[in-house]
Amino acid sequence: MPKVSTIIVNYNGNGLITGCLKALGAQSFEDFEVLVVDNGSLDDSLHEIRAFLKETAIAPPVKLISLNKNLGFAGGNLEGLKQASGEYIALLNNDAEPDGRWLEELVKAMDNDPKVGICASKLIVYGTDLIDSAGDAFSTSLKGFKRGEGEGIFLYNKMENIFGACAGAALYRRKMIEEIGFLDEDFFLIHEDTDLNFRAQLHGWKVLYVPTALVYHKVRSSIGHMSDMAVYYTLRNSEWVRIKNIPMSLILKCMPMLGLGIMTEFLYFAIKHRRLVLYFKAKYDAIKMLPMMMEKRRVNLKGMRVDSKGLRRMMTPVFGKNIFRNKLKKFLLG
Repeated sequence: MPKVSTIIVNYNGNGLITGCLKALGAQSFEDFEVLVVDNGSLDDSLHEIRAFLKETAIAPPVKLISLNKNLGFAGGNLEGLKQASGEYIALLNNDAEPDGRWLEELVKAMDNDPKVGICASKLIVYGTDLIDSAGDAFSTSLKGFKRGEGEGIFLYNKMENIFGACAGAALYRRKMIEEIGFLDEDFFLIHEDTDLNFRAQLHGWKVLYVPTALVYHKVRSSIGHMSDMAVYYTLRNSEWVRIKNIPMSLILKCMPMLGLGIMTEFLYFAIKHRRLVLYFKAKYDAIKMLPMMMEKRRVNLKGMRVDSKGLRRMMTPVFGKNIFRNKLKKFLLG
């Protein structure tokens, strides 16, 4: 039984997936398996993967799981989890190439503290000296965001407890997954990791940022930066994160910042990027699923081990210097 099961969900990743597999084949840590879940790709991905595995000898055993339809990032990873046997579960995007010590650094950090349920990597925008994610944060406007996005790679070099991890390159403890569940397949993609991060916080699991676990990420090569798909799931799923996870006392305390965040989100997506119809469709669809999400909320909050004050301490003030500056820059230039 391998120590780690690494799951890669592939969808139309022709020209991306082999770079990811090559990087996994060069890992210093060797006690792991690889499960590639193809999400019903419409391109030549499956042929490319099979040809690569036939022609290239890489150390870890690789299992290819071919699905006949696209289950999204969440659903694809859940299919991979069903066949994973590792004590730890690593997730890696098909457009990401990890440094040779990536898994070794994550495993070492998780081994050192049994209370750590998630280890976050340092993702660097491929071919640049800019950070894509130094773990994930959650603001007092009640929305998740990438920590350090767009900042220089020389920053965020301290190992520390943070709110969450970007599931594009992260390590999860199976014991935690068995306790709180894994990615929610209803999310399909985007913010499914924010939801999981919040559940981990609610149940008292630590999330540890490991700056030496480096990954080079070809950001949103599959779905696009401002595609209709990316915008829709961002807008819908951010509501589900709030509905499912945030105690009412914390919502009330953060109400002014939440209102500001909602207004800014509307101006950014509906007005600046002219997605008015898509904006209202996403919000309407979020509300349609309210009964189901409220039942999930009941389960999540019933088992919470951290009170609202503890959660608030892990959140990032929306008017903090770095977040306000970065959000303003993204609003104006993004």
